[in-house]
Amino acid sequence: MQTSDPRRLDVLADALGQVHPSAVHDITRALSRVGDPRVAPVLIEHLRHRRPGRFAAAEVLGNLRVTEATGPLIDILRESGADALPVVEALGKLEALEAAPAIVSLLDHSSPDVRTSALLALNRIGGPLATPAGLKATDDVHPVVRARAFRVLAKHGDHRALGRLAAACDGRHVHTALTGLARLADDSLAPTLVQVLRTTGERRVRKLAGRILARIDTGHHLPGHDPDPLVRRVIVWVIGQRADPAYMWTLTNALKDEDELVRSRAATALGRITHEKALPLLTEALRDPRPRVRATAATALGRTAPDGLRSLLADTLADPHLAVRSAAAAALRATAH
Repeated sequence: MQTSDPRRLDVLADALGQVHPSAVHDITRALSRVGDPRVAPVLIEHLRHRRPGRFAAAEVLGNLRVTEATGPLIDILRESGADALPVVEALGKLEALEAAPAIVSLLDHSSPDVRTSALLALNRIGGPLATPAGLKATDDVHPVVRARAFRVLAKHGDHRALGRLAAACDGRHVHTALTGLARLADDSLAPTLVQVLRTTGERRVRKLAGRILARIDTGHHLPGHDPDPLVRRVIVWVIGQRADPAYMWTLTNALKDEDELVRSRAATALGRITHEKALPLLTEALRDPRPRVRATAATALGRTAPDGLRSLLADTLADPHLAVRSAAAAALRATAH
């Protein structure tokens, strides 16, 4: 379409239901692409008079986010039920909270496609019915429906969803479940999250579990050591984010770890913890064989700003590695202000 002339748009909108079905898609796409809300009254009339083009009109109204169409769309949904999936999708795009009860009723339909569409709409809408609907649908016999249900709980689930999301961490929906748990951030999740850390093979899952652990009270659930260096890296990072001196013993051992990144993250963590043992540990880390660790230790010392920092960093300022010398100089500049 080359013009957004409202008269031509109205002609196209009025033609819905009067043209060959193969042309309906082209008209719908054209009206949606132009995005002119002035066509809405004609489309709403299709809904109110139950014209053959009402489902195509619903699609356009949803794409145009015409909130005035909400009432007529709900009326059609109540009359047509599962036959009105374009209406369900439109109501989802409109985030029509008042449509949620009618959409929830579709979760009992025999078709998994209908149940999936209902959950897609509920995921957009949210509201008080989202959690019970999502919990119910996680028991669905169809895997695609269950997957959509977990997305609803991840985005909208309240604390009633904690148990179901935590249980899902032991399966294929672990990443989706963790996104929901990150939003809820409940201290009771610590054992589950540590188990995820120790068993997952996915980097994004491990990273997300660590971010949640950094936001909650881990209690005594963080392991002091793990045979997997990838897990140890996350554990030390979490300790640093929490700046918890209760884990000084873990950080002391981490500075001797065979993994360079574990040692580097341990130095960073020590720079965030106010503890009398931190200074000698960081001073020792300045002599680490790896430049990454030495540079991180210098930065951490600058953050703690101890007395005699220039003397502590004297050798580091002459380090053969440029990154280490730069980190030491930056640490001194930071404490000079």
